Amino acid sequence: MSVKDLRKKALRKAKEKVREEKFRRDHLIIQAISAIDELDDVSNLMLERVRNWYALHYPELEKLVRSPETYLAIVKELQARELMTEDALKPLTAKAPQVAAVAKDSIGAVLGKKDLDRVAKLATLVVHMKQERDEIAQYVEDACAELCPNVHSIAGGMLAARLLAAAGSLEKLAEFPASTVQVLGAEKALFAHLKQGVSPPKHGLIFAYPAIRQAPKKMRGKIARAVANKLSIAARMDFFGHGLDVSLKQKLDAQVERITSAAK
Repeated sequence: MSVKDLRKKALRKAKEKVREEKFRRDHLIIQAISAIDELDDVSNLMLERVRNWYALHYPELEKLVRSPETYLAIVKELQARELMTEDALKPLTAKAPQVAAVAKDSIGAVLGKKDLDRVAKLATLVVHMKQERDEIAQYVEDACAELCPNVHSIAGGMLAARLLAAAGSLEKLAEFPASTVQVLGAEKALFAHLKQGVSPPKHGLIFAYPAIRQAPKKMRGKIARAVANKLSIAARMDFFGHGLDVSLKQKLDAQVERITSAAK
């Protein structure tokens, strides 16, 4: 084989490797979790815009209806406060009598149909964004259960995806020691500890793990170490394709129970 042929073969293999790397499953999950965060940010901004805009017509509604989903449904379905009868509101909110009563004497301005249509369309857009967010979240759950079943079993899809995103890939997550997994996502606090001598962070992203989040402060460090240790093991098992080991989560639950019991 000539040098030219060897070069072509080497380039072809390099391109195949790059292509394989580019479309790895963990990279798709990282894009999906980033999309969820962006949808959350944008939908929250747009929800606030709907509230401020519709408050020109019915300012009292915001205090009466705190649920974003219910507020959006009322704006989208009924639009004008003159249409907010108790019967019309009953399918949308348990506070139908109060909303209907206050609507009759609202201090808001009377808006035309074109104005109300525009606010209602924005409310509809926010609803669709939230639905899309939920669908992507389910995609993340399914993809993590397939790619990293052990990490998913311990952390759930959303936290597993955030750990992958913080690490950069499943391979990198598998390479991290438990101490690094424990503080992933708390880099600013860690740098402050190293540079300024403040207390080191006890946890980063894994604070979302229910047993850590719900524990008293004095126990969070120990539980975080236990969770990080099992996640580190789980990531290695997943990367090397060992399959789901349900005993890993069971052992973690038992360890957390021992930590909790010892502190009482």
